[in-house]
Amino acid sequence: MLKEPIMTNKAKTLFKRLNFIAAAVLLFFIFTASPSLAASSFSDVSKSYWAHTEITELADKGIIKGHTDGTFKPHDAVTRAQSAMMIVRALDIPTANRPDPNFKDVTPKTPGYAEIAALVDLGVFTKDVNFNPTQPATRAQVAKILVEAFDLKGSGSGIKAFTDVSASQWYYSYVDTLVHNGITAGTTKTTFSPNQNVDRVQMAVFIYRNLNAEGPTSPGIPAGETAMMTEVLNLVNQERAKVGVPAVKLHKGLQDAALLKSKDMADNNYFSHESPTYGSPFDLLKLRGISYTAAGENIAAGQRSAESVMSSWMNSPGHKANILNKDYTHLGVGIYKGGSYGIYHTQLFIRQ
Repeated sequence: MLKEPIMTNKAKTLFKRLNFIAAAVLLFFIFTASPSLAASSFSDVSKSYWAHTEITELADKGIIKGHTDGTFKPHDAVTRAQSAMMIVRALDIPTANRPDPNFKDVTPKTPGYAEIAALVDLGVFTKDVNFNPTQPATRAQVAKILVEAFDLKGSGSGIKAFTDVSASQWYYSYVDTLVHNGITAGTTKTTFSPNQNVDRVQMAVFIYRNLNAEGPTSPGIPAGETAMMTEVLNLVNQERAKVGVPAVKLHKGLQDAALLKSKDMADNNYFSHESPTYGSPFDLLKLRGISYTAAGENIAAGQRSAESVMSSWMNSPGHKANILNKDYTHLGVGIYKGGSYGIYHTQLFIRQ
């Protein structure tokens, strides 16, 4: 049974509009961003700059930070400690109660200590005598950090184009995996420059590509029903194509958030847009560092196939409106088995 839409003006500081329809096993949610989520800007990163999108979006999420004079300084080198801080912020990795990493040159007073400790504990950084926190990180070192932190998999033939990366080098497999996942195309068509320092713009682009890739799930995110999730995305775009609406793109961050929501419903035995763990969908997206100008959420429970859940959503005007909304540009689908309904579905849409 579906209830009529309810309009509310509550929490205007967070939402311009909140519409929802409540049902036994179907719910949808629509909301828009507050002005506080407006894109950051740096005086030395113009809108025409080649990495403007990557830098501003990561700055909005708090993953990278500018300088007090309002600049970003894109070509400054990134230190090893700074790389740890960026990775931890990007993946929202908890740092509390991590064991001391036991480096001679890293103490609790070292900037980035908590992040370094967390990544050593997770196996991203290897234990050694020294960490060299203020030393610039090389492209080879960052290749390893990214592959380990984002749990990237796979290899391909693309690395053969790099004349400066031989199979005998320790970093060969990491660079190979980065190329395979589309994270890097090298400094030129034939070079990767493994010993070159990584600058701030390169690090921003690497992290942005990982967060927006369709690759493996980030640490701490449930695996979910991958095949069914992919099928739902395809069915959404089929429905959008029928009415001449542009396809939505898979957004890795949204996918992770949707999986967290579905697992949370299963684990805590509830069915609602309001989570006892994450709060509202607005709160969840903010927690995951996802910026947007408009967003929506569809949830469902009990449907055992992609076709059945899509049929349920498309037969409900509110859910159908979210699926066919021409303004949405990205989608994350999270499907998780468990709980009293047996299976829970979450769709998170955003306009960027």
